[in-house]
Amino acid sequence: MKLGCNVIRDLLPLYADQICSEESRGLVEEHLADCKNCSVLLRQMRSEEMESSLETEAVDVIHRQANFFKRKSAVIGAAIAGVFMIPVLVCLIVNLATGAALDWFFIVLASLLTAASLSIVPLMVPDHKGLWTLGTFTASLLLLFGVICIYTGGTWFFLVSATVLFGISVCFLPFAVHAEPVRSLLGSFKGLTVMAVDTLLYVLMMGVIGVYVDASVFWRLAPRISFPCLVLAWFVFLLIRYAKCNGFLKAGLCTALIGVYSFFANYLVNRWIGTESSIPAFHPFIWRVDTIDGNIRWIVLLVGCITGIVLMVYGISVQEKKDI
Repeated sequence: MKLGCNVIRDLLPLYADQICSEESRGLVEEHLADCKNCSVLLRQMRSEEMESSLETEAVDVIHRQANFFKRKSAVIGAAIAGVFMIPVLVCLIVNLATGAALDWFFIVLASLLTAASLSIVPLMVPDHKGLWTLGTFTASLLLLFGVICIYTGGTWFFLVSATVLFGISVCFLPFAVHAEPVRSLLGSFKGLTVMAVDTLLYVLMMGVIGVYVDASVFWRLAPRISFPCLVLAWFVFLLIRYAKCNGFLKAGLCTALIGVYSFFANYLVNRWIGTESSIPAFHPFIWRVDTIDGNIRWIVLLVGCITGIVLMVYGISVQEKKDI
């Protein structure tokens, strides 16, 4: 009995998986011997099944390898932690044997915690390694500063901590906000968050510095010097991030602006704080102690403005071509 193609195609999945009866198998094979279309369909089904099987096997292999490396990382991390415990125990024994206080013990312990944050944490933490490493390193570094400050009788903890926090933020916060889950949480406000945090930490750092120095001089000079720099940084950021123009126009505007700022900043700040100042003369063929500063500032101004104008002109031409 010969069956039609529609019936055979209903049986092909069972035939391909070898779960049909012997009678159905015979009917399918009899039909396939004479029907090229159904034979081609069977080969496609087996090919798709093979691809699916290979994908499943690949996922299993990757999963097994990931588990293997996690176990291996945990073992290595535990071994490193064991090695780190040796100087801690030695320092503890020496402190107790000599009858000394445990000051050096706690300093060594805090130092090893800082080292462990950069070596053991990335090995032991399964997810978000960068964020965990950065967070634990920052926390352990502040702990180290605190322990040293306490046992040396210092008063510099807040000064050093504020400065280090600002430096870490400037260097590593742009990378931290692009890591999950911070990236999903901030969405399109990553750049704005970085600028806001850096500004707040800078203000905090300057405020703490003002506590440790001559306040009358510091608070007269620091805000007037810092404010123009912060305004420039925010203006450049807002221009790059939110201006509705192409990259060449943005680059040209920023380059020209920075060139002009570099030239006039010293003059304007001196005038603001009440110090005599004048715009330097340009002596391109005279390079002495009294002319080198002015020559460099003029060169920065000219190079910045010329480069900025070239970029802006090219950006305008590119924009006009897109609009056509």
